[in-house]
Amino acid sequence: MLDVLAYLFQVFYHADGMPDVPKLASELADAGFEDDEIGEALAWLDDLGKVDLEPYAALAGRHLPRQLHPDEESLLSADALRYWHGLNHADALDAAEREMVLDRVREAAPVGTGLERLKRLVLLAIWHKRHDHAALLIEDILFGRENATLH
Repeated sequence: MLDVLAYLFQVFYHADGMPDVPKLASELADAGFEDDEIGEALAWLDDLGKVDLEPYAALAGRHLPRQLHPDEESLLSADALRYWHGLNHADALDAAEREMVLDRVREAAPVGTGLERLKRLVLLAIWHKRHDHAALLIEDILFGRENATLH
């Protein structure tokens, strides 16, 4: 699914909006994506449209230190935990984005969160931002992967 999101980022990130769902699904199919990948990406876009930023508004733009609680750490795979610590070390997320991601990690409990899911959650938290820092992080997540496909 991250390949579909990479395609959407390349084509639509700086556009005023996305085409309607049937047209987008058709365009993604024409670009060579599989139906299951398209379905996951459309579900992700639907989740993106439902993100409520209000509970995090007071933390937006603030970079406050935050340690993971052991219960939160236990919800992340070893790879996801390393990635999380890298994000924090680089100060890549502000406090609002970080809490939004962690809320979704906790919602997935007790299943746990692997690296790819964590990256999708980070994308949910930052996709709506239209500044260079967010675009760089999005590009790193989508294109900095082994075997990433560029369409």
